[in-house]
Amino acid sequence: MRGYTILQWLTFFMLYCILGWCFESSYCSLKSGHLQNRGFCHGPWIPLYGVGSCLLVFFAHGHEGHLLYLFLLGFFGGTALELITGLLMNHIFHMRWWDYSQNPLNFRGYICFFASIGWGLMAIFLMQVVHKFVSSIPADWSYLTFVVIDTMLYTLFVEDVVFSVIAALELRERLGRLARNSEEIQNLRRSIGELYDRIGEAKQEWEQGAEELRNVQQKEGNVAAVKYVMESGVSLAKNTVSQAASNTISTASLAADTAKGAVGQAASSVKESAGNLKESAGALLKGLLKDKERMEEELAVLEDGGNAESGKMHWWTKTMLRNNPDAVSREAGFIALKEAALKGQKKERRTGTKSKK
Repeated sequence: MRGYTILQWLTFFMLYCILGWCFESSYCSLKSGHLQNRGFCHGPWIPLYGVGSCLLVFFAHGHEGHLLYLFLLGFFGGTALELITGLLMNHIFHMRWWDYSQNPLNFRGYICFFASIGWGLMAIFLMQVVHKFVSSIPADWSYLTFVVIDTMLYTLFVEDVVFSVIAALELRERLGRLARNSEEIQNLRRSIGELYDRIGEAKQEWEQGAEELRNVQQKEGNVAAVKYVMESGVSLAKNTVSQAASNTISTASLAADTAKGAVGQAASSVKESAGNLKESAGALLKGLLKDKERMEEELAVLEDGGNAESGKMHWWTKTMLRNNPDAVSREAGFIALKEAALKGQKKERRTGTKSKK
């Protein structure tokens, strides 16, 4: 096969996958200003570069000194490979991992003229410089060395590709669910906002009540304070049950029971009655906060394009979006899904920073 054995070709493919990842990740990291792990896979390899480089080496065999031929081979071959790969990815996964739509002379964001020039120049550099180094690496390997090294590399590589394909297919499913969840997400966000307001009002109401109780006790004495506590307890029993009933039955029952307990024991003493009312406030707020956490967790699942069965996005799936911020899709919910993955990344970074402290 053009002067190389099958084992050498297998080694070339893997080495060019790794070198392609080094090039792509370094270029994008310098461009963005922060480290990036680019590519469809999670490991240090990009299959597109391995395929393209091996095809170039195969068709350029015997023409290594013809620079124009190498340039045209890279220009048209790289462009065709990029276009075919982009179309297949978009058809299978409903997304693609690069976008040239902001570049001049592009075709639907899949390819562009200046990227094609880059492929042509890269073809010359690869055949004149890189391949001489790459081909010298396995030149003196024994059969056993080939088997051991290629087996280890390809085991990790195939496993990575399989899990990455599964993750990409899951992203496609989540994109569809996210579009169907949009109305429910908006309703849940509105309910959470109302719950935040209710919690704030409850806190403010109890702070004001405590201040008024102290004022009544100081100005009018203990008897008036007991009467105030009893009236406040009755009001609490009515208002909190009415408010909490719109949220959950458990919270409403808890608020009613604690409020009635405060009224029943209010006559014993001002201190004891005030303590019971404080416990009632705490129980009510605890119930509201519990409902808030439940609703926020449900919202996070919906924003991830999930449901009760699938749950939130797996780390592997999120990382695929985080590693490729330039990825695009025609699906309506793709931007929201990518923002959800990036939001989780920011939260993880904050948590990691706090834990270090």
